[in-house]
Amino acid sequence: MTDVRDIVDAVGRERLVETIVQNTARRSLTPELRDLCQEIYSILLTYDAERLSDIYEHGEMGFFIARIVMNQYRSSTSPFHTLYRKYNLNAKPLDDE
Repeated sequence: MTDVRDIVDAVGRERLVETIVQNTARRSLTPELRDLCQEIYSILLTYDAERLSDIYEHGEMGFFIARIVMNQYRSSTSPFHTLYRKYNLNAKPLDDE
């Protein structure tokens, strides 16, 4: 069994999340997509340690992360949409005075 932090550290060093996010969005990382990457890392850190370790040891981490990214990126009820996209859609830029 591997520690969750070690698994997330290994995923971060491989830049697996960033690569999957770029492939899903079909564009380079924008500030919004960087927020999505951080949300994915947060989800991984709070995921059940035993299940995440099992996924990692069986070499299924790429598929697992891809599913999380797809669900977060395309869903209108996901935490990513609620916290970031919805906010950015309703935010108004400040005018210089």
